[in-house]
Amino acid sequence: MEKRKKQGLDLSQAQVLRQDLRLFSVLAAPEEDFLRLEAELKADPLFARLCAPGTGGDAPVVRRKFAGASYAFSYAVSDAALAAAASGASAGEWLSDRPAMAALAGRVGEAAFSEYFLSGRRRSVEESALACGISEAQTAALRGFADAFILAHERTAPAALPAVYLRCAAKICAEEGRLYASYLNPSYFRGAYVINGPAFSRLLKSGGLSRQERARARALASMAQRLSWRKDGLHRALSALMEAQADFLSGRGPLKPLSQRQLADRLGLNPGTLSRLIALKTVIIPGGEEIKLRSLFFAKKDFVIGKIMEVLGEGGIKMTDAALAAALRAGYGLKVSRRSVNLYRKNL
Repeated sequence: MEKRKKQGLDLSQAQVLRQDLRLFSVLAAPEEDFLRLEAELKADPLFARLCAPGTGGDAPVVRRKFAGASYAFSYAVSDAALAAAASGASAGEWLSDRPAMAALAGRVGEAAFSEYFLSGRRRSVEESALACGISEAQTAALRGFADAFILAHERTAPAALPAVYLRCAAKICAEEGRLYASYLNPSYFRGAYVINGPAFSRLLKSGGLSRQERARARALASMAQRLSWRKDGLHRALSALMEAQADFLSGRGPLKPLSQRQLADRLGLNPGTLSRLIALKTVIIPGGEEIKLRSLFFAKKDFVIGKIMEVLGEGGIKMTDAALAAALRAGYGLKVSRRSVNLYRKNL
């Protein structure tokens, strides 16, 4: 009896290990491979059935947008390389309308475009036109074009995308004192897959799926979850970084001390997981510069050294370590020991 219990425990641990290894492979996958995996999932006919409403009216798998997330439509539609890739071999009239639609979206503005053309809650053409300051005909045309362009962008093969769409996560926008992420790829903007447990169970028990299809349905749902964990993790990390470094991103001040471990603790993530989520990722900051996500972290040591240099000035004012520690506490609220000050001074 004792042996059976031990074997059962070993089997359970092996299942967890396999799940962790699968999640690790998704987290560590290059962006091109990640987008290809999601494209293959969406193209699967059985997965399409999982996303369709069942007998109870609810779909077993639903897609929910991230709060505050948008799509960088103005940036993407102005990129001729992306427009050509997204339109396919024959661009025709659709591509010729792109400059006019890009200009019209620019008139509407990032915030209004996100609110009236991208949000899940679709307003009437009349209401949207009035709020955006354009005619109803222009509103209808822009809405149709935007929907078609976003769909074409999402369906474009990752290998055909310009390199910036594989390395750059989002364009950070600043409007009326608020920062938000406009994702360069609509896959992130459309959100994460969520499994509706009761609806999923009803489908499996309905008799509408064969034994093999039930097994595959579970595997597809599991894959959808792993893909969503990566997207959700990146969105949470980016949102937390925007909050922590809001002054820097808004042009109001320098970077604040922040380590990857501190951010991981705030998010409840393993530091290694956070590192994989942001590895090689960049963002476009409000000033238009593309920077690495890692550059938004600032070690406390470097921050303190910078403040020591400010206190001492260019002439190198003579101060004892104790006096310098007191000056850092009084001027910047930094609690640094005399011994730490001595070590930092040696790095100058």
